[in-house]
Amino acid sequence: MSGAQHVDDFTPLVSVVIPTYNRGYCIAASIDSVLAQTLGDFEIIVVDDASGDDTQQRVAAYTDPRVSYVALPTNQGGAVARNTGIRQARGEFIAFLDSDDLWLPDKLARQIDGLRRLGPHCGLSYTWLTCVDDDGAETLRIHPEIDGDCFEEMLVSNFIGSFSNLVVRRELLVEAGGLDEAFRSCQDWDLFIRLCRHRSVHCERGYLVRYLQSVTDTVRISTNPGSVIQGHRRILAKFAADYAGLAAPLQRRAFGFFMALFAGSGSVADTLAMGRARVRSGATGDELVECARLIARSLKRRLAQRLAARRRV
Repeated sequence: MSGAQHVDDFTPLVSVVIPTYNRGYCIAASIDSVLAQTLGDFEIIVVDDASGDDTQQRVAAYTDPRVSYVALPTNQGGAVARNTGIRQARGEFIAFLDSDDLWLPDKLARQIDGLRRLGPHCGLSYTWLTCVDDDGAETLRIHPEIDGDCFEEMLVSNFIGSFSNLVVRRELLVEAGGLDEAFRSCQDWDLFIRLCRHRSVHCERGYLVRYLQSVTDTVRISTNPGSVIQGHRRILAKFAADYAGLAAPLQRRAFGFFMALFAGSGSVADTLAMGRARVRSGATGDELVECARLIARSLKRRLAQRLAARRRV
C-alpha cells in the first residue's frame, strides 16, 4: 500500500491520525486500541514518515476497511506527518494517536459526547493520562482540571500534554492553520495555544490514554535535550507579544515553567534569561529563592552533560 485507501461511500464521524516512524514493533497495539473503541464511526489514517522497518507490512495485515496507510517518501518529522493525515481526513472530528500510545475503549465516545454537549464554541477535548514505562508499569498519572476559555492558561504551560489525548473539530484545525512544520519539538504546544485562542476546551476527566514515557526510544524528540530547548525557544519567540500581555502573576508562572525546563535541559543561558524575566515581572522572595535553585540546577546539569560527553570520546 503506497497511499491512503478509503471506502468511497463511507464518511466517518472521526478521523484518527496515527503518525509513525520505525515503530513496527508497536504500531499494531495502537491500531488495535482504536479498533476496540465503543464508538466505531471512525477512519484510521496511518502516516508512515519513511520508516525503514516493517511498519508497512504490519499495517497491510489489517483487512478492516477503516484502516488506511500513507507513506511519505522521506523522513520529514511529526508535524508534516500529522498535517498529511489532516489533509486526508474526512471526519467532522480529528483525533491523534502516537504510534506507541494506547487508548482505553470508551475514549472517543466520551470525548465526542462532551464536544457535542458543549456545542460549536467548544473546539477541542482532552483526557487525563496514565504514564507507563517500557515494561508497561504505571509511573505517573496526569490529571489537570482546566477547561473552558483558557488561552492564557495554555500559554503558561501545556496542560493538555500530548497529541494522543486530543480530539478537535476539523474546521478548527483548518482555521488555526494546522501544525507549524518549523517545530521539531513543542509542535503540540504551539498548536494547542493557537487552538485555544479560537475556541474553548473540554476536559474529559478520565484516565483514557496510556502514554509511554520511554527511556530507550530514540524516535521521540522529547528525549533530545537540544531539540527540547530549541522548541521552547520558538514558543517564546512566536508568542512573545502574548506573553508580554499577560498579567504579572501569570507571566511569572510562565517564565518559571520555562526556567525549570531549561534548567533540566542544561541550558544555563536560557535559565538565566528566564530568571531575569521573572525578576522584571516582580518575583516574590520565594520565587527569587527558586530562581537561585534553578540556576544552580542548570549549572549542575550542564557540568554532567560535559562530563558525559568527555567519557564518550
